[in-house]
Amino acid sequence: MRLRIVEELWGIDRRTGKRSVNTTDNRVFPVVAGPELLEMPKGGCRFTIDAVDASGITVTVHCRNQAASRSWVIPAGESRFYLPHSMDGGYRYRLFYEDETAPNYYAIGMQVEKAEGEYDPAQSKFFGAPVIPSAWKDRFHDDIVFFAQIRLSELAHLDPENRLPHTGYLYFFLDAEMYPSDQMDMWVEYYPGEPDMIVDDFNEASPIPQGLNQDWLITFHAAVPGQDGTKLLGVPSDPDVPAEGAGLLLQYDPLDFEGVPFLSNLDGYAYVFFGSDATDYDAVTYRVVRS
Repeated sequence: MRLRIVEELWGIDRRTGKRSVNTTDNRVFPVVAGPELLEMPKGGCRFTIDAVDASGITVTVHCRNQAASRSWVIPAGESRFYLPHSMDGGYRYRLFYEDETAPNYYAIGMQVEKAEGEYDPAQSKFFGAPVIPSAWKDRFHDDIVFFAQIRLSELAHLDPENRLPHTGYLYFFLDAEMYPSDQMDMWVEYYPGEPDMIVDDFNEASPIPQGLNQDWLITFHAAVPGQDGTKLLGVPSDPDVPAEGAGLLLQYDPLDFEGVPFLSNLDGYAYVFFGSDATDYDAVTYRVVRS
């Protein structure tokens, strides 16, 4: 077992009320009880492991403001969340007492918002106009829908075990020939370089009506394995859905995409699972699970 501490910097824009969260540190510590201080230097908090037994560990956070210090017992396989009192933002912490061999001990959360104003079309996003290698321009027939592009350098700091590549792009395309049936196929492609061609009208001839021509930009953040919402890695949020192949690659939550008709009547998730191993993108499986 080991202790993972994820540090996040959060804040609220007082003009818009919009909340922002950015991961600033992600560190793993051996589980040894004693006075040694586990430093998180950006936010100025320090932690000690006070006790270890078969059921869990006791951890204390020591802050500059001693009144904000506190202790937790974290059972094996669980996590705790620490938010110092603040109305405007600051540093907050997620503590995970995790199995070193568990392949799904973390997820990468995906916050999405409809694109407005100027932005980089090559950044991570769902739907809209993909930026692809020009060598791919003749590979797609009319039933193929651009689903997502992931610029992998944007999430490298959230993937300490290198479960995904950290350079290049990961693309998701949906074969919608069977639409409106849920029995569709997902095509996932890894490209190690930098794409050089934007396709503005990729989804215009899609068999899925309206709503898929707008870019939905992605912001990544640290997440617990079973977190709800749209995410990469981790485990399915529905405990009745078993992971397939080498585990969960992508979980899509239509509730995150207000105004997009695709799967808008779904009370559940769409899942993309790895193939036989975690580098097997050719044999991914796509499942829509309705509650």
